[in-house]
Amino acid sequence: MEPSNCRANLNPMSEGAFRPKKQRRISRACDFCHRRSIRCRPTQDDGSRCRNCSDFGVECTFNRPMKRRGAKLKAKPQAEDYKSPSSEHANLLLHLTNPQINQHQPSYGTSHESAESSLKINFSIDLSENHQALVLDNLAKIQDLVTVYFEVVYPIFPLFHRPTLLRKISTRDYLSDKAQFAMTMAICALASARARDGALYPTKWNPDYLLEPAAEDFSSAAIAVLPSDWSKMKGLDWMRTCAVLALVGIQVGNIQMMHQYLGTYHTLVAMDGLHDEKNWPRDIDMVQVEERRRLFWSIYTLDVYSSIVWGGVIRCRESQSRVLYPSELDDEVFSPTGIRNGPSSPMTRRDSAFSKPAITDTGSWLHGWNFTTELYRILEHAMDEFHRRRPQNIGPFSPSDLFHRSAPPQSVVLDKIILMHENLPARFKETRGVVGEMTADRYSFQAANIAATLQLARMVLFTAEDATVEQKCAIARELLDDFARAPIFFLKAISSPLLHHLAGIGSILGSVIEGQLSLSEYLRVRTVLLAMADLLASLEASLTRKAGASERLRALLSRIDEYMSSQRQQEISLPVAETHQEQIEWPAGTQVDFNQGDMSLDSQFSFQLPQELLLDWPWPLDLTQGFGNFQGT
Repeated sequence: MEPSNCRANLNPMSEGAFRPKKQRRISRACDFCHRRSIRCRPTQDDGSRCRNCSDFGVECTFNRPMKRRGAKLKAKPQAEDYKSPSSEHANLLLHLTNPQINQHQPSYGTSHESAESSLKINFSIDLSENHQALVLDNLAKIQDLVTVYFEVVYPIFPLFHRPTLLRKISTRDYLSDKAQFAMTMAICALASARARDGALYPTKWNPDYLLEPAAEDFSSAAIAVLPSDWSKMKGLDWMRTCAVLALVGIQVGNIQMMHQYLGTYHTLVAMDGLHDEKNWPRDIDMVQVEERRRLFWSIYTLDVYSSIVWGGVIRCRESQSRVLYPSELDDEVFSPTGIRNGPSSPMTRRDSAFSKPAITDTGSWLHGWNFTTELYRILEHAMDEFHRRRPQNIGPFSPSDLFHRSAPPQSVVLDKIILMHENLPARFKETRGVVGEMTADRYSFQAANIAATLQLARMVLFTAEDATVEQKCAIARELLDDFARAPIFFLKAISSPLLHHLAGIGSILGSVIEGQLSLSEYLRVRTVLLAMADLLASLEASLTRKAGASERLRALLSRIDEYMSSQRQQEISLPVAETHQEQIEWPAGTQVDFNQGDMSLDSQFSFQLPQELLLDWPWPLDLTQGFGNFQGT
């Protein structure tokens, strides 16, 4: 048989394949060209690879299955055919943020690129073939995931100046800067994980479109370019990369990952001197000053939060920090050259010295964000007071006794917090419905976050002062009432961090049932915990890694109910002499009907549940390694 008729070799680029002098169009594109919907053309000098694979230095393969030719049945639109909400604005954004870009710059609104635009992409950083393919296959999706970040993560962790970052994404600066690449991939990983867990604007996104690549693929790309020598990780982008990767760890339920990159972040902060503005570069502009302030206080709150929820230490102390709060200005109001309609000269480091106060505007959503930071600063000191009250067996004496200062009663601190909250504008105290406009919805994000943080602060303060069961239940009840009034979208958007937040309050409340309880106290705790189970069930419904806390909490309370009912039945049926000592000794005439919620049960009668009954306490949420600070309080 003539070579021209041989069809045994399916790869037209393979060695020994017959090629006439006049090159014909390849009837079957290679995998690389097929994924990008670009023309697959042979090369003159390398018969094993097509031109595109040769240009990008990748293997030219034909591993995908052969498909039958002919008419195809109509199929439902696939996720890859979905046109993202940001696509129609992509070119406009590109030219608005960087008008000098050539008019023929390709659009990033679709998941496929022309051969000409693909060939313009050059990686100036060393990446594996898999990570190059990850980027090339998802140029549009990267921009979409950055948009998702600004919609659902940025209101709580505003680590970036939005116009500046969007400009860098649109011009693909991350392909030539390793720190920017790592940061961009980390952002995509966090946004992808949030999207996978249902934290998306309703009716705006097709969730299937954002399922692939997985969040783990993006985080792997970010981690792959991290230098092994941390001394080379200088600059703001590396610090932000580690901060975002710590948030990814929380979102995907990998708390060890959270600890790892939060620790790396603190190392870089110490090397950079981020905790004191006098250490900052003297020539940075206004955007860089504000981004540094936002980063510092964002991760300060995360540090305090993680120390409460996972029993760690607070590594960033507010008393040792010299960083101002971020100015309360929306991103669109200022740029590297200063405030819009303000001075045109660049704002240098000398102009932004620590002694100069940041700009305050109660109309900006950042006013509510700064208030949350105030609450975390109070929480830091409340945790100090809590630990001072615990027994210290480190040495023969406690140094805190030498430097003891009389702390105000927790009730005084709490009154101050309540007064601060009352003085907030009304927009930060009520979570309104979703309006679909990011600036307006950021107020509701702040209101939801403030409500959760306020109640956590109250719970910690009361725990430090040995509050009663009734007081703790009242705080938890108020939190649940606040969340019941909030649209579920904002709770789901805050996502896994909110579940851990509830875990903190649930664990403090749960420690109550380990001690002596009256029937009326148990009934109060039981009622609140069942309401918390309802909230957890609604939040867990869309999580990829479900903790199952709601079902386990209900099962635990059911077993406690059965135990107490059986103890009551045994006391009725057995003579006093045969009653076991560990059984509950019920007051005469006591009825046990937990479903009726009878609050008239004898408050003088107390009992203690056996420890083996509480082994399946559902907090931490199977996502944590231990809620160490408040167990057994």
